[in-house]
Amino acid sequence: MKIVIPGGTGQVGTILARKFHSDGHEVVILSRKVSDKFDWRVVEWDAKNLGDWTHEFEGADVVINLAGRIVNCP
Repeated sequence: MKIVIPGGTGQVGTILARKFHSDGHEVVILSRKVSDKFDWRVVEWDAKNLGDWTHEFEGADVVINLAGRIVNCP
């Protein structure tokens, strides 16, 4: 299964991605900053402008949107 997680580099996204990846699923995180510290793909995105990142949704079985404001913000 292909799982796309916009905004998934935080604590919740990392926990979800780790579990899905360990179960053998393809995980793609959409993030403002690309990182190679994860075992799954992290693709740079800009939620304001369309770009190559939009192709990551093709063939996706699940999208878990974690993009937005953090929970513990002033």
